[in-house]
Amino acid sequence: MLKKKIGAMLLVLAMLSSVALTACQKSDKDESATSEVATESATETETEPTATESAVPSIMEDFGSDVITYEPRGEVQLDVEDADGADGKVLHISNRTENWNGVNFPCSNMAGNTINIKTSVKSPSDHVIVSLQFDMLGSTKYENIIHVSGCKDSFVVGEGSTPIPETAENVYVYIEAGTTDDIYVDYMYVTIEGDYFDPANAAAVELVDISSYESLKDLYKDDFYIGCCVPDSFVTSPVEEPRTLLLNQFNSITCENEMKPENVLDAATTLADPAKYNESPALDFTKAITILDFAKENGLKMRGHTLVWHSQTPDWFFYENYDTSANLASRELMLKRLENYIKGVFEFVNTNYPGMFYAFDVANECVDDSNNLRESNWTKTIGDDFLEYAFKYARQYAGDDIKLFYNDYNEYESGKQNKIIEVLKPIAEAGNLDGMGLQSHISSPVSMEKYIGALKKYADELGVTIHVTELDVNAVKGSANQDYEQGLYFQNLFSELLKAKAEGYDIESVTIWGLTDAGSWRSSDTPVLFRGDLSKKPAFDGVVLAKKGGELEKPSDYVEPPKDDDPFDDNFEDGNFNGSARAGATLKVVEDGAFEGNKCLSVSGATETWDGYVVNLTRYLGKKLKVSFAVKSTAAQVSFSADIADLWPHIIEVDTSSGEWVPVEGELDLTTSKWVLPTGEVEVPADLDSLILYWETQDCTDDFFVDAVHIEVIG
Repeated sequence: MLKKKIGAMLLVLAMLSSVALTACQKSDKDESATSEVATESATETETEPTATESAVPSIMEDFGSDVITYEPRGEVQLDVEDADGADGKVLHISNRTENWNGVNFPCSNMAGNTINIKTSVKSPSDHVIVSLQFDMLGSTKYENIIHVSGCKDSFVVGEGSTPIPETAENVYVYIEAGTTDDIYVDYMYVTIEGDYFDPANAAAVELVDISSYESLKDLYKDDFYIGCCVPDSFVTSPVEEPRTLLLNQFNSITCENEMKPENVLDAATTLADPAKYNESPALDFTKAITILDFAKENGLKMRGHTLVWHSQTPDWFFYENYDTSANLASRELMLKRLENYIKGVFEFVNTNYPGMFYAFDVANECVDDSNNLRESNWTKTIGDDFLEYAFKYARQYAGDDIKLFYNDYNEYESGKQNKIIEVLKPIAEAGNLDGMGLQSHISSPVSMEKYIGALKKYADELGVTIHVTELDVNAVKGSANQDYEQGLYFQNLFSELLKAKAEGYDIESVTIWGLTDAGSWRSSDTPVLFRGDLSKKPAFDGVVLAKKGGELEKPSDYVEPPKDDDPFDDNFEDGNFNGSARAGATLKVVEDGAFEGNKCLSVSGATETWDGYVVNLTRYLGKKLKVSFAVKSTAAQVSFSADIADLWPHIIEVDTSSGEWVPVEGELDLTTSKWVLPTGEVEVPADLDSLILYWETQDCTDDFFVDAVHIEVIG
């Protein structure tokens, strides 16, 4: 078997980030941090700390030294100056034209380690983000580590931890913000947690031989396009094998980010002469051209993604004179900008890549999680009819070969689905809508009945083509058979898509959102068809078998799942837990101060109050349960809640204000769609296909502890 050594990596490294946030808190450099600066600053260099036998790399930047450990991110201005409320000098980041512009702190010599980040920031944006960027196996990864809010008027401290894969290259911790406002940084400390691992000592990993794999594009050639999203770094990477795999498997691609508004709207040119570009912002397709040329050279079709979106669209686009300190632009001006922007995009693709684009997402995620039209800069400037104008202009300029799509997530949830159809009906009736894009980022198993039912409803009520646009399926954490169960889900999903196609539903394209787990935006959830070493997963085999027939083979280490009436226990004494982290939380079994026995579960690093510890108890749907557990936190309340879209009911609310362990017992009657809980009755959808329960804090993101979890069926 031909293999290629490319440098070490942790193929199954969980990329869950640990994040902490303290809102409305003055900058507070503790003595230990100041001491670290004094003892470790001598090991720093012009670009980053260097590891030696006697020194562990770190970044201890308080901007009061001649030693510089940072660099600009984008074309920004960096100035060290005094600032009220700060301890010493601060870094002032100005002239930001894109949200991602800011400051980089290079730290490639920390690859293979878990790093702790502590910073203090202030910004009129009131939302500053500390993130991690690195290259690995032909893809650039971005991980949000810390979200700091409440920092408009004073410096606020944020702290968090995250692991970095051993093979990560071009590693940066960087600071950005939710808008293009200035950012002030009081200090940035990046240190290694635990023993230092020198990435120069990493073992080699081998890419597997892919020549024997079935070709999905060939298997499904008579059914629908099989697509994949790719970033620019995938095309420019010196590692050839991932591109070979992509070309063997897929006949359609989507730019992962490079054709989103922030990467097409040309800030530098437009802001340099706002009067000239007042009604028609300058456009720049440089970031997308490498991918587009790759597609053209290799005969790949393209899905365009996306023209109109509330996210990843620069704020300046919506203001008079493109000045975010001025007023929002008028409806009339924004309609002209919208038309000229859409016209410019289609003129570019049709002139330079005629016939290559077969579909374009005109609008993305315009209905929110409360089943309302999402409030955004589009609604604030144009109004609620901005979507009708976007599709009208797209129809005018796209040409006959490009189908026009609306694209959204959680599109199979009935409440959101009904609102999407309501919003799209006048657009469809005007003849300006060709398709519905089902993103299909599936976090917990969605029943095939619900998913395919939603697909058919969109097609029937809107008369449109269906694309599955961003498919990935999270592995079920805590299951002993994660890969196998994920494979079964992919097999069932593709089987049902083929059945719907045979019934006459126009399913034209299915796009997997990422080539490998290592390059996925949800890498810790291992949601796609191939591993980082290009080995195929049961998920890939499931897609093959959906077309060819046959059963997915159980692995040799298959573990029989619990029976429906078996109790659920989490006491953490063996160092393991049966659930998983919710969103940004970090989970760790710790030995200090357990409620029962010697160990308990620590839940830390939350960026939102709903981050926490989640367990999948789907086998208990429709039953009556007895629940007991213990929780401890400095938060005033820890809630045990149900993950039901649009409801998220608190099942048990626990007063944890004492900071001590609180034992809890309660009964849950889930036998009807009107659950009886300790907190009262709650009406839930009758078609629930999963029972996902989780612990979360209330009104803050404090750490908390869970122990002695026991759930049993009592009726």
